[in-house]
Amino acid sequence: MSKLTVETQKDSWRLRCPNGHRVAPTNNHWYCRQCARRWDDDAEPEIEEAIDEKTGERLTRDDVELDFETPGVYYA
Repeated sequence: MSKLTVETQKDSWRLRCPNGHRVAPTNNHWYCRQCARRWDDDAEPEIEEAIDEKTGERLTRDDVELDFETPGVYYA
């Protein structure tokens, strides 16, 4: 498995939940705001692996390095 370095906001937009929504990083997993807003009881906003839209590869939070100086990369 490869590492992804997120250096721009455009890089962060590559990361998606299994439903195709953009995800935000948390301390140890990914969070999908759109899944959290769904009224469906089966919706799971906290996910262990995000999908890199460019490569199709599944990435855990440990597989991604964030540049915290770049605006829009970290949403907390």
